[in-house]
Amino acid sequence: MKPLGMSASPTRPAKSGTGAVLERGLDTSNGLDFVRERLALVGKTLFLVSFGFYLFLLASMVLAGGAPFVAVVKGPVALGHLAASWTMGLLWLVARRARLSRRSLGTLDAIGIVLACGFLSMMTVNDQGQILQVLLALTVTVMIRAILVPSRPGRTMVVSALAFLPTVVVCIARHDPTALLPGFSAGYQKQYMTLNTVLWSILGTTLATITSRVTYGLRRQVAEANELGQYVLEEKIGGGGMGEVWRARHRLLIRPAAIKLIRPKVAGDPELLLRRFEREARATAALRSPHTVQLYDFGATEDGRLYYVMELLDGLDLDTLVRQYGPLPPERVVHILRQVCSSLQDAHGNGLVHRDIKPANVVVSRAGTTFDFAKVLDFGLVKLDTARKTEDDAVKLSAEDSTSGTPAFMAPEVVLGGADTDHRVDLYALGCVGYWLLTGKLIFEGRNVVEVMYHHAHTPPPRPSTRSELPIPAHLEDLVMECLEKDPERRPASAEAVSTRLEAVPLESPWTVERAERWWAMHRPLPADARRVAEVLLSQEGRELRIGPRVRPRG
Repeated sequence: MKPLGMSASPTRPAKSGTGAVLERGLDTSNGLDFVRERLALVGKTLFLVSFGFYLFLLASMVLAGGAPFVAVVKGPVALGHLAASWTMGLLWLVARRARLSRRSLGTLDAIGIVLACGFLSMMTVNDQGQILQVLLALTVTVMIRAILVPSRPGRTMVVSALAFLPTVVVCIARHDPTALLPGFSAGYQKQYMTLNTVLWSILGTTLATITSRVTYGLRRQVAEANELGQYVLEEKIGGGGMGEVWRARHRLLIRPAAIKLIRPKVAGDPELLLRRFEREARATAALRSPHTVQLYDFGATEDGRLYYVMELLDGLDLDTLVRQYGPLPPERVVHILRQVCSSLQDAHGNGLVHRDIKPANVVVSRAGTTFDFAKVLDFGLVKLDTARKTEDDAVKLSAEDSTSGTPAFMAPEVVLGGADTDHRVDLYALGCVGYWLLTGKLIFEGRNVVEVMYHHAHTPPPRPSTRSELPIPAHLEDLVMECLEKDPERRPASAEAVSTRLEAVPLESPWTVERAERWWAMHRPLPADARRVAEVLLSQEGRELRIGPRVRPRG
């Protein structure tokens, strides 16, 4: 047995049967859809090339050469060319439109290429002069396949050899040249033609195999370069001054993820940045509320990039939600705010203050069959609650004298630089979020950041009902205004108290599961190409398994 920290390569159960042979060596590490798209591209390319040469053949022989049209199209040269063209066209059509299993894709790849090349060999049945042209066409065919189809070199070698085989057989079985090399015996000329055909076939197969080996190796290098531990980076979905956010997938599990990468060279003290990053990851991982984004992993790459892996949410942040669809009905606002309170209650109960609650840091999404499920993100500015901190505990994730947060949602005591801020700065920001959801407007706007911060510190906020055309329950409006009090002592005592008050708000109609599901079905339906878990599992059957991280873990 190997110790737990070492790499191991699990073996798969051996498959048997014709289907297993036909799919062997097909590289599906990037998913079945990628292979299907590449096969469709091969079919399209070869169909257009082959059919173009077929039309050129007809034009040159009929129009320029004066040959009878019927005799030309019925000849083996034209028939073989046309059959090969339509085989490639059929490959293009099937791969483009059908959702196939790995075995079906392997069968389509092998049989489609070999069958088309078999039809090309028909061109040489009655005309030995066509052999060289056919060998050139076969070389182009297997080279295009080697470049485009993700396949291991061994598979490419076998498919290419089978593609050349029919032409070699026709050459041996059908042709006995007598005028190929004047002055030489018929036996020698037969031997020469056969050897020439075999050598060109070996050369074509070798070139295709080498090409496949190079492209397969490059593809693997690119894939490994985009790996962080067991995760493969797929698409950049966000970025900023500090780093980037990528959509990723786990190599062995179906689970998608979002990976936050911090650039190795950013402004500021690298050691302070590292400590802040580590504490952000640990703070998020320590929280257990289902309404706090889940952290899967965190560490540092070999080149010094910091990263952490969190769940990928299929939804909208509240900033985008309101900008796209307008203010929300009060019952939906209550539903969302209570979930945010659950996350804050967990954080505050663990002695942590978020300090950057804002619409962009709250995402509503699908969670299985649950809709409008809220998650709080980005605990990057979290600090210890002053009320719970001992005198010697001065460790915070931001500098003690820094002003942290987003100006449009910043509590007055933060603006004024108060040293003893506590969890109630989050309740002020929660009031700002509620205001945004009810009205679609920020509480204060100004010509610059300083003016906005001044208003938060000194200007009484207008009531939401004065800035919205939608009716707002008085109890809900009063609660929002209490959260927006300048004096922290006049705000609700805790997130739990806010949640209790929200639950007691009288509403004309509740925000039910059915209403949430209808809204998501109408405005954010699942994509047409979304696949079930079973289909995704099948698409991953061909992936190489590798246990063990590729990066140096931290924390």
